Amino acid sequence: MLPQPLQKVQRTLRQHKEEILHSFKYEGYTNGPVEGTNNKIKVIKRVAYGFRNFANFRIRILLALPNTYIAINWKNKQAARVKVQARAA
Repeated sequence: MLPQPLQKVQRTLRQHKEEILHSFKYEGYTNGPVEGTNNKIKVIKRVAYGFRNFANFRIRILLALPNTYIAINWKNKQAARVKVQARAA
């Protein structure tokens, strides 16, 4: 029989066995980029207290994060709008 502290460790490892095995199986995947993006947005939010509206806040985020999915998707939507407006003219 194991000492009490080691029994607790063993129980914890058994409860999280699946997650531990997945951490080895999917070693190359990380949520680091998402966490970094969230952190940058939080910093902008803290520093930019007082933006008059959400549009200004959103533009500031897009300027700070030019290579994220959000910014790239936004640029594609803007380009599509310009094409539609050009066709209508």
